[in-house]
Amino acid sequence: MAMKSFKEGTLSSVFSFTEEEQEAQYQKRIKKIIDRVSKSSPLGRKIVNSALSKGVVIEMEQGDNNVNGRYVPSMKCVFLNAYVPDDVLLATIVHECRHSEQSLDYDHTYSVHSAVSIVRALEADAMAHECAAVYQMRKTEPETYDAFCFRHEKVMKAYEQSFETEKDENKAKEEAFKAWYDHQEYVEQYDAHTVDYMAMGKLYAGAYKKEVSSKDFLNDIGYVNPDFFNSARANTVSHDVAKSAEKVERSHIRHLLKFDKSNIKTSAAKFFVRSQSGQIETFGGKNVLNVKMINNKMAGR
Repeated sequence: MAMKSFKEGTLSSVFSFTEEEQEAQYQKRIKKIIDRVSKSSPLGRKIVNSALSKGVVIEMEQGDNNVNGRYVPSMKCVFLNAYVPDDVLLATIVHECRHSEQSLDYDHTYSVHSAVSIVRALEADAMAHECAAVYQMRKTEPETYDAFCFRHEKVMKAYEQSFETEKDENKAKEEAFKAWYDHQEYVEQYDAHTVDYMAMGKLYAGAYKKEVSSKDFLNDIGYVNPDFFNSARANTVSHDVAKSAEKVERSHIRHLLKFDKSNIKTSAAKFFVRSQSGQIETFGGKNVLNVKMINNKMAGR
């Protein structure tokens, strides 16, 4: 309800300002957000300043209700959703600016499994840094902390339990990073979008050949044990995503003349899937472990 009221107020403001006046209002709002982050989180201040020093521009846009912000690498621009309250955008700006620091990337030359793995890692990394910054804000910006916990309670819980026990920010970020993968519905949105993007490379001769290795993640995500990226926890997707990934690679132009495509090997074989009974299985159907057992093992509990 508060979100609806905010949007209505923002729309009213949009129509009462000229374009130049609206942009001026947006710039004042962005400056206020940056100032609040800088005062309440040393990590947030470092990440936002790093982005600005690289020439990244931060803008407001009248965006989709379901997207708080986005980073567009080709434009070197962070866009914040003007309809979202500032208390939420304090976290969002850290998340999106973190994306500007990441160097790992992918294109259609990668296998679908590798593309999914890369997107997951980049999003989990941005979330882990957002979480760490919000934790630092918990006393000075309690509404930002509450809003983050409402959306990503398990991520914050994983960070807090680790940091309050070991007082090590990198170890706490690692636990938050891993916890990101456990939010199944949230993660699957990224998986499905990535598979759809990779499907556009089916007519490109060089598509789906490159594979990412666990060591490739070290430059951007060196605080996470590389073994994690080969684990079932990191590679478990829905059955629909795995089937879609398999279909994309089997429909590549190099297989155009093959009548029977069922024996074509694809990178989808590297995925694990969840059964309806809550078991983790290889994509071929072999049972591996119960979901809770995997999560407990990977979290060190």
